[in-house]
Amino acid sequence: MAQIRPHTLSGFMELLPEDQKKMQRVMATLRESYALYGFTPLDTPVIESADVLLAKGGGETEKQIYRFTKGDSDLALRFDLTVPLAKYVALHANELTFPFRRYQIGKVYRGERAQRGRFREFYQADIDIIGDGKLDIMNEAEIPAVIYRTFNALGLKNFRIRVNNRKVLNGFFALLGLTEKSGDVMRTIDKLDKIGPDKVRAVLTDEFAVEPETADKVLEFISVPGTSADKLAFLRRYEGKNETFDLGLHELATVVEYVGSFGVPAENFEIDLTIARGLDYYTGTVYETVMTDHPEIGSV
Repeated sequence: MAQIRPHTLSGFMELLPEDQKKMQRVMATLRESYALYGFTPLDTPVIESADVLLAKGGGETEKQIYRFTKGDSDLALRFDLTVPLAKYVALHANELTFPFRRYQIGKVYRGERAQRGRFREFYQADIDIIGDGKLDIMNEAEIPAVIYRTFNALGLKNFRIRVNNRKVLNGFFALLGLTEKSGDVMRTIDKLDKIGPDKVRAVLTDEFAVEPETADKVLEFISVPGTSADKLAFLRRYEGKNETFDLGLHELATVVEYVGSFGVPAENFEIDLTIARGLDYYTGTVYETVMTDHPEIGSV
């Protein structure tokens, strides 16, 4: 029998002891920070029914997911921690107290090409606040405070929390007549940092048949410069033209107004209209955090 050479699959994580100790210290800091804000730990299965995981993920998810069959079961490895959370809450709603504040730190799996900074197996550290109806927007203003406190506890100082609201984008897309293509447009502009504006424009026009002038308007809108106050003033030019846009603008302005009250300095927080998040289950406020000294890392 041929001798098997030991090897780890490309894009999968396997640390040596000293690095694993560092990883454990990071996780301990995360758990402590999340607990201070009243989040309770949760663990969900790594394997779920494929139909559950694909319910709100969109076409991109189906391309990336690790999917397999066992007997008659159609199964998949979780690609994030949000969809399993939604399933968990739906399954146990009668047993939970709302608002339900949970954190989860666990491995997720994506079948994409492994490259620097992008793995097929990696950890996510999630916090979520789930309501049994409408949640006060103040909850969304609190999330940047948790991020800010956690990063400081990890010894990270030079970072910026970028925020947007999907309702603002969807409302603007509706004004441009792109409602039916909004998901495709959203997933495309979510790649702006990776592929650049010229490629984004090409994808919109060539793959999704967006008119060139309309694609230019999308890029101009999301790339507006200035401070958070400048961007809010820019957005108010469109106020009163679309109900979804107006609601998103109100939510975004409220988050910006209150985030300082939660202790987040202005230099660590800004509106960024390019933040879209590609998955379909995002509907309101969305965040990304970047290390300002290491933009090559991307969002963390």
